[in-house]
Amino acid sequence: MSGTRTLVHLLSVAMLLLWGGVLLYFYISGRLVNYLPPDGIFRPMVLVSGIGLAVLGLFNLLTMGAEDPGCEGHDHGHDDHVHKDCGHDHSHKHGAFDHDHGHEHKHEHGAACDHDHVHDESCGHDHSHDEHKDCGHDHAKKAGGCGHDHGHTHDHGHAHSHEGHAHGILDESSWPGRIAVLLILAAPLSWAALSSPDRYSPNAIVNKGLYDPNYTDTSRAEQFSLQNKPKTVAKVVDTPPAVSAPLPPANVTSDKPATPPPPGVNAASAAMADGAKKVNEKDLPKPAQASKSYGSFTLEDLKAQVPQSKDGNFILEVPELYYTGGDVEVQKVITGQMVETVAQILPEKVNNADGHRLRIFRMLVQCCAADARPYSVPVDFGKKAPEFKDMTWVKVTGKMNYKKEGDQTVPIIEATKVEETTAPENAMIY
Repeated sequence: MSGTRTLVHLLSVAMLLLWGGVLLYFYISGRLVNYLPPDGIFRPMVLVSGIGLAVLGLFNLLTMGAEDPGCEGHDHGHDDHVHKDCGHDHSHKHGAFDHDHGHEHKHEHGAACDHDHVHDESCGHDHSHDEHKDCGHDHAKKAGGCGHDHGHTHDHGHAHSHEGHAHGILDESSWPGRIAVLLILAAPLSWAALSSPDRYSPNAIVNKGLYDPNYTDTSRAEQFSLQNKPKTVAKVVDTPPAVSAPLPPANVTSDKPATPPPPGVNAASAAMADGAKKVNEKDLPKPAQASKSYGSFTLEDLKAQVPQSKDGNFILEVPELYYTGGDVEVQKVITGQMVETVAQILPEKVNNADGHRLRIFRMLVQCCAADARPYSVPVDFGKKAPEFKDMTWVKVTGKMNYKKEGDQTVPIIEATKVEETTAPENAMIY
């Protein structure tokens, strides 16, 4: 193998190892969680691809010396070609002449050799080799000084290539072309691996529609709608079996005094229902035209489906709060309830003339980080909003409310407490 081809081969190996190494690095370091969802085959395929590229690169490196084997002791599989590099000719020397070779010579003579090439029949066989003992000629050279080449039709056991070895674009290009290819293959990948912040910048979040939410969107409502969450079985402790009487809906205001529960009804459950937040439908903003009811939903459903903190706050993700803006039944129940959520924070730039609001958001990923979009809700402090560094992770606690703004019903957290917190294990929601 020539020096140039050796260098090209090593560069090709280096590219394979670089790509495989970057994939393995992202997988092993855990950075991959910021780019691909945990379910499905995306993350495992990164591992498999990294291992495959690394193995291929090592294999090519270890077998580099076997790429151009020696030119002796083997048969050649060519038709009508002339060997230039191998340091041998097709001179098959035989010590006996009592056999017939299974290939033929085609002799093409120049203008000065206008004659047929006649073999000495004293050899006792049909001449099909370049050089024979006792025959007095060598068919691998210029015959008789006539300046012609002898074309051979050989039937050989392997394909042998000479100056036309193909190693792809690196082998066929000039050095400026090779350098350009290497930069294209290596520079962007290396730069991204070393300098990527693994998160979106504030400008990128804004450009992805932070301040243009569509609370009536139903594209992933089946995943985040509170009405689609599985219900848990409530546990009754230290109470005798009893038949439960139906309780009045939690979202209907009654002017009648509370009545004691019927005999056999769990007193604790009745007290909880009686003390639940009562919401008049007239207190809710008129729903936007696209808002609709997905069926009956009660406070008991909310408690059965959503975990609560030790203070009784409902712990919800921002996309869950986001999708309540399009469900009037959930709005009736959750209005006035205390909620808490963890999110990133940015200034509010819409409907915030008095400066009382900030906006919290989470990035929701469909397939990979490239298609992530922000799901956001405003947080109202009722006074001058505190200052936070952009993109800070915060835990917000407050009361849920809804306001008609434009053509949408906007879910708003009326904050009672906002504090900085650590980022969750998965910065993006999948």
